[in-house]
Amino acid sequence: MRKKLGFGCMRLPVTVRNGREEIDYRELESMVDLFLEQGYTYFDTAYTYHDGQCEEALRKALVERYPRDRFTLTDKLPTLLLEDEMQQERIFAEQLRRCGVQWFDRYLVHCATKAFYEKAQQFRSFEFALQKRRDGFVRQVGFSFHDSPELLEEILERYPDIDFIQLQISYMDWNNSPIQARRCYEIARRARKPVVVMCPLKGGMLVHPPLAIKKRLREARPEWSAATWAIRFAASLDGVETVLSGMSSLEQMRRNIAGLEGFTGLEERDYAVLNEAARLNARLTPIQCTTCGYCLPVCPAHIPIPTDLWLLNEDVADDGKGIENRRKSYRALSQGLGRASDCIECYRCENACPQHIHITGWLKRAVERFEAVPEPVLP
Repeated sequence: MRKKLGFGCMRLPVTVRNGREEIDYRELESMVDLFLEQGYTYFDTAYTYHDGQCEEALRKALVERYPRDRFTLTDKLPTLLLEDEMQQERIFAEQLRRCGVQWFDRYLVHCATKAFYEKAQQFRSFEFALQKRRDGFVRQVGFSFHDSPELLEEILERYPDIDFIQLQISYMDWNNSPIQARRCYEIARRARKPVVVMCPLKGGMLVHPPLAIKKRLREARPEWSAATWAIRFAASLDGVETVLSGMSSLEQMRRNIAGLEGFTGLEERDYAVLNEAARLNARLTPIQCTTCGYCLPVCPAHIPIPTDLWLLNEDVADDGKGIENRRKSYRALSQGLGRASDCIECYRCENACPQHIHITGWLKRAVERFEAVPEPVLP
């Protein structure tokens, strides 16, 4: 099997200095070195990752340290931030400067959801990216996608010259109705478009699944980690060129590389185990939040939405037994930010959410669980 692992740079290694979180360049350089030494070349970044610091981090750790032909660099047009069509030219020029390159191997229109796509249509974002390809500043144009199969077909019909598609695919999402990964994958295959897989680990959720799932996976393949199961599922699919993993440490990278070493494909019995794991996961982790953070910049109340959803999942996992500790955590993590009760139900978060989570409904649940004042115990 070809070298399919891609370095997703949404979650780079970080360290804390003077109370601030910063990218750990020493760790990042070690990861880049190992990745290239092992024959992997694909790096995926974006304008917004790490509060805009990711592109410059790759310039320092990768571009300034290796010849341009040693790596494949992919970047994205941030449709979420666009306010007018002319802004795209300025952002693209800034991305080239930040990355320290004269051209991108691949450039994506970041249109994860219907709302993003509508904005991309308004500002002619696909036309902009395709023009950059004609001008020689981009080798291949694609788009990232987290929405319905029907919308995917519409985009492919309108833009048949697109070179590739980036899809969210994991064993958890394969038959999951909000994501519909299987149907989207099949549409991409019918259109003969190569597929890049994002979120194969669901933002880390499939690295540390509930204990019942870990036990079942271990019983079936004692030598495989939970992460290995997830990455191998995505890598097994025909037409998948690259499987992105958002690796945050050298050790994570070593494990992912080892997990694909000598791998030729899953067996039928493996798929049966993963189907069982997906059903268990849906029951034990009802909120499928990947902590991508796309909801954060659009929330007018500045609610730490991913944190609140994580606490709710924890509440389900132990059947509400640790509620007092979670209330303390909720108060601490909400310090200086909005609380779930501050939600004005503008639904901007839901429009931006690639996972199609009914966030406003879950925030009401967070109010009930974490903000409610317990009834006093009468003597």
